[in-house]
Amino acid sequence: MESNKTYLFKQSINLMLDHIQELPEDQNIMANDMELTRQLKISRTTVRACVEHLIENGLVKRQGSHKVVLRQPQDSDFFDIEDKASTKDKQIEKYFMSLIHHGKLLPGDRFSELSLAKNSGCTTISVREFLIKFSNNGLIEKIPRGRWKMVKFDEDFARELISFREMVEMRAITELLKQPKDHPVWQELRELLVKHQEVSLDMENRYLEFPDLDRELHFIILKSAKNRFTKQFFDIVSFVCHYHYQWDKTGELERFTIAIHEHIDLLNNLVTHNNAGAILSLEKHLQTAEITLLRCVHGLES
Repeated sequence: MESNKTYLFKQSINLMLDHIQELPEDQNIMANDMELTRQLKISRTTVRACVEHLIENGLVKRQGSHKVVLRQPQDSDFFDIEDKASTKDKQIEKYFMSLIHHGKLLPGDRFSELSLAKNSGCTTISVREFLIKFSNNGLIEKIPRGRWKMVKFDEDFARELISFREMVEMRAITELLKQPKDHPVWQELRELLVKHQEVSLDMENRYLEFPDLDRELHFIILKSAKNRFTKQFFDIVSFVCHYHYQWDKTGELERFTIAIHEHIDLLNNLVTHNNAGAILSLEKHLQTAEITLLRCVHGLES
């Protein structure tokens, strides 16, 4: 296992490579050592060591007091740092989502891997892997020089997602309803119903707890389908149906209040094994979700 010193050196190299990628296309001069120390938050000794590494690998050359970039970094120039990947994945995901939640990343905004790495305390490798995975949702896209852009959310995307969601979840709930009455899933749903009831009694103060309740309920329904693609689909729906809502705060309490009452109706039908009622409740809830999502889209576009 490599030492912490080696790990930090590799991390610093990756940060410096990101710095090179972010240089304007018409500029090939790196910042001076003092500026790199400030930007990358590493020591001047480490900066000098990193520069020597880049020179040895043909990325940079010294020209007087300047450091001239000879070529753009390739994937092979970056170090693949193993660093408690699961913890780092959660850390960057939490930080990235908090930016969206607080309105610091909006549709059309651009951001860099380097800035996310520095501000989240994660490595550029962890950030890049998260963004690549997240980009599969169609919500962000890569642009040149280590930068990314939040994709503008349009009506076609919303309608396609809701249509597919309805198809998958209606199939899943029919599988759920086939479970025997002594199956553990019914106890899960009873406990979830109690959580919903507690939050619904104090929605004005607790309405921000709803997205987690929503995620939990729909995951229980979807996992009943026992389909290997369910988890990937669930992640996409979860991101879209909650994090895109964060960009339009209009009527948030109202729409969460409507949704939690629809959840309670659905859960009551499920735990009492009212199959027809459960199917109708889910259909109504998905129809409301479609209206809400489309309203959110038009709110963003206005």
